[in-house]
Amino acid sequence: MSDIARLRLPDAHLAYLSACGTARGGDVLSDAVIHISSAFQLAGYPHVAGTLWPIVDDVAARIAADVYAGLPTGADSARWLHASVRRVRDDYAGNSPLLWASHLHIGP
Repeated sequence: MSDIARLRLPDAHLAYLSACGTARGGDVLSDAVIHISSAFQLAGYPHVAGTLWPIVDDVAARIAADVYAGLPTGADSARWLHASVRRVRDDYAGNSPLLWASHLHIGP
């Protein structure tokens, strides 16, 4: 994380980190706010999409594909991620929120 946080990427826009727990802090220092997603923000990415816990691969791939499909149209990344997660949530109605609720946007 420290190597990422030291980068200076002024032209960066969105880091999409679709892996398990990229927005989760450490287990030893549970109140620590630094995690991989926040390291990307320190590097210069104003928008970061991350996850709070382990995710199901096919659900994560579906959300990522939907987010990336919306980005070329100039959609706001936070709103588009939210809409993508809601679409998956609606499709999995009655199932555990663990399937879709892990994804979040960090930034403005």
